[in-house]
Amino acid sequence: MPLRLTDKTKIMGVINITPDSFSDGGMYLDVENALEKASYCINSGAEVIDIGGQSTRPGAEILSSDQELKRIVPALKLIRKEFPNQLISVDTFYSDVAGEALNLGANWINDISGGRLDPQMFNVLAGTEVPFVITHSRGNSQTMKNYSNYQNVAAEVLSELLIQVEKAILAGVSSDQIIIDPGIGFAKNTSQNLSLIKNLDIFTNTKYPVLVGPSRKRFIGDVLNETDPLKRLFGTSAVVCKCVQAKVNYIRLHDIYEMNQLIKMASILWP
Repeated sequence: MPLRLTDKTKIMGVINITPDSFSDGGMYLDVENALEKASYCINSGAEVIDIGGQSTRPGAEILSSDQELKRIVPALKLIRKEFPNQLISVDTFYSDVAGEALNLGANWINDISGGRLDPQMFNVLAGTEVPFVITHSRGNSQTMKNYSNYQNVAAEVLSELLIQVEKAILAGVSSDQIIIDPGIGFAKNTSQNLSLIKNLDIFTNTKYPVLVGPSRKRFIGDVLNETDPLKRLFGTSAVVCKCVQAKVNYIRLHDIYEMNQLIKMASILWP
């Protein structure tokens, strides 16, 4: 399904089918709970819902693609059945997970490695109209903390993103499918994440739609001295306002109802 872009910043709602995600681990392992969360996201204004089967936070255990599929397939089938017209993204860096998810009715693929960890991802998406989120990261969940060395974080992140974009296009992925994500929190420390947020314009000034995922993340907790991710709503709100001001196309969020109201208001203030 081709991208539907307007001037309005849209929400991607998060559904983590995991026991160990940093802010909601274990809440949606039960398929009925996942369906309830999907209903909340959709009814609260999410354009896309993003289903993930493994945590990609720093230090998280790396699952096999078979383990990931066992987690997401029941929820994906149920949500697709209940909401046949809803845009559904699947968050995976495995090409076989992406292929199976598309066969089961997923519309988007959101790859936090941008094709680095499984280059066959490009082949799965080549020749389709499936939107493909290419996220900037370095290493993997076990090693990313060792790769947060940048001279100019915004410029280097954009350069590395465009390298992955070029690889995707050379493999047959259409440029019209591609969404870029600067990868807040992936191989970046707090000051680097803040620098990326302050310099979002360099990403939105490319020809590619931009997705940003700041919701409840550690850099917000560091600024606010708040260790509980569930208490970072207002910090997340400030980042979302900056995203609206910078004309980011999609923001990946947990608190859909509140953030939808905020985006509506911020869009009036920064038309």
